[in-house]
Amino acid sequence: MTYRVSYDMDEEALPDAEAVSAFFDKRAHRIAPHGRRANAYWIGPAGGEDIMRVDMDYDAGRAALRWLPDNSHGVELEPGAPIVVLESSDHPPVTIPGTLARVSIDLAHAAVAAYIQTGQRPSTVVWAAG
Repeated sequence: MTYRVSYDMDEEALPDAEAVSAFFDKRAHRIAPHGRRANAYWIGPAGGEDIMRVDMDYDAGRAALRWLPDNSHGVELEPGAPIVVLESSDHPPVTIPGTLARVSIDLAHAAVAAYIQTGQRPSTVVWAAG
């Protein structure tokens, strides 16, 4: 199965865990127009409905993981300050509440790799109801 990551106004294939690592290694250094290294990503199978949203703020060291089919979110850290991410260059940045931005960058990367490998909601993450 082919997985894709959509972000800003672009999309890329993520065929395996190595591609996930390479993608995020490259994106970690990109400064968005709002002046932060913080973006929203949608990951899922081509043509599928099991989509995971990942909002990453590298500068804050936090991310939000959301499994959209059941609206659950990943929990690792205590709630903190909100993060501000770019969804699209055509729109202003969006604020993700600190109650959702509760995973580390490393766990977010690992969760995306696990999702690509299994096709299932990552079991390496504790998930809380919407």
